Amino acid sequence: MITFLENIADRLLQKFPHNMEDVAIVLPSKRAVVFFKYYLSKKIQQPIFLPSFFSIEEFIEDLSGFQVLDNINLQFRLYKTYLRYPLKKQDTFDEFLKWSNILLHDFNEIDRNLVDAASIYTNLSKVKELEGWSVKDWSFSENNLTAMQSDYLSFFEEMLNWYNDFTQSLLEEKLAYQGLAYKQASRNIANKEVKWKQIWFVGLNALTKSEQSIIDYLRQENIARVFWDADKFYYDNPLHEAGSFLRDQRD
Repeated sequence: MITFLENIADRLLQKFPHNMEDVAIVLPSKRAVVFFKYYLSKKIQQPIFLPSFFSIEEFIEDLSGFQVLDNINLQFRLYKTYLRYPLKKQDTFDEFLKWSNILLHDFNEIDRNLVDAASIYTNLSKVKELEGWSVKDWSFSENNLTAMQSDYLSFFEEMLNWYNDFTQSLLEEKLAYQGLAYKQASRNIANKEVKWKQIWFVGLNALTKSEQSIIDYLRQENIARVFWDADKFYYDNPLHEAGSFLRDQRD
């Protein structure tokens, strides 16, 4: 039985039998890239210019034009932001590391999904404010807060400052964390000179809002081709939730 990636390799060779230089192939992961190259190599019988190969993360980072920093560098830079907007009880770097990865993860998810940070952090602060009071002591007056409640709320109130300062400091140096690179690529795609005539997106799963925005634009420009590896049992059943994403893509 021919595999999905092998089938796509056949289609690629049929479409571009002599030169794939102006084509980019975007797959879900680096591992998928390795397997696709293997299937393609078995079918090539003569010298040929190969396409550019990317995982979806590598492709969007390349498209953004920003250098994505490793986690250690990001932690140090985020701590500098934290020191500019410290809490009432300032954490040492070691203490900061106990929760900063969660904060970075949140920043990534916000930007990858093109969520308005101001709205989400303002709402989150209000939610935590409500959670901080018991029914018998219900009040919105800060005079009724305990020291622990006050520290707890100040943490959530500072999140938006951390987000804004951290992202701005990175952008000024053309640096980014992954989510920020996704957001910038999505924002700037219309002004970006795409260096390939066709980009094949192969076997991707549910897309983030930024990925969807980028692919939608490239489809409108007749640059993108999208290939899904889907089971008909899920795809053809309108009541099956597992196929809803692919049905949305079809429409």
